[in-house]
Amino acid sequence: MVKRFGVAIFALFMGASAFASSISGPDLGKRATGPVLPAGGIMQLAQNEAQVANTGNPSVAPLKWVGLLITPNPTKQHPNQAAECTGQFVKPNIVLTAAHCIKDIDDNPTGPWFDLTKQTFVLQYQNGEGSHTFKTVCAATPPGWALPSNYATLKAGQKNRAHRAASEHDFALVLVDGNSPTGTMPYALDWKGKVKEAVRVGYAGDILDGEIVQQALGIVFFADSIPMFPESPSNLVVHWQSVTDLNQGTSGGGWIANFSTEEGTDKNVLVAVTSFGDEDYPGAAIGAYLTAADFNPLLAYVSNGCK
Repeated sequence: MVKRFGVAIFALFMGASAFASSISGPDLGKRATGPVLPAGGIMQLAQNEAQVANTGNPSVAPLKWVGLLITPNPTKQHPNQAAECTGQFVKPNIVLTAAHCIKDIDDNPTGPWFDLTKQTFVLQYQNGEGSHTFKTVCAATPPGWALPSNYATLKAGQKNRAHRAASEHDFALVLVDGNSPTGTMPYALDWKGKVKEAVRVGYAGDILDGEIVQQALGIVFFADSIPMFPESPSNLVVHWQSVTDLNQGTSGGGWIANFSTEEGTDKNVLVAVTSFGDEDYPGAAIGAYLTAADFNPLLAYVSNGCK
């Protein structure tokens, strides 16, 4: 069963909010803090790279390129509700995240989707503030991030298969209104056979209320190598580690090979971003395999102002 790892939907209001999930939709949750405001600094945190999973340090590479993508998603009952994902700078003014953080086809296969004119990206987010806050100028997803026109008439198993097919393209690029002051994260395309492990990062809602970026080292392999699903999708990548609560809010967070606080051309290379999990495989996060054929045309389009 497909289960997106964020959009984490946080209701910014006082009082209780029930958790819920659908067959292929996002988790719903609550956040007790107020809206995020820009701030001038970042508190440094201790980092123990020997641990399998631990709190990250957003002051140094590679987490200094990571931030929280926040999109207001109000309802009549919860007018201050917001959707939150993880993202990272891969070009001076372009953030890479998950496609479902831009177009939530799980809940709305044909739209309407999020209002990107109100979307912000908070770089080095921590405890309600970050070093810089950017506004989204435009964003785009690959053409393959879509569900079939007859989706509503499909049976449950067919719907899950359709979601997995779309998830092979579950990434998006976001053009923001300024350049990253901390630099950009290197990334790799068409890297199959060259990566066996990576550190997965993101703002997990179930860990410290999603207020501090988390990191977890795990093995990397492809979904068709076991195989995990009946159709053996070849362009779904799996990150497997023991932390089962590193989920909601982490969608769009990078999987980073050669993770290091030191910078270099061969260090901190992003190879995928988190898309979804499956209840049959606890501890596994699944993402799209980034290919040049899918990624580069989208990059050119977004770099040109989505024109």
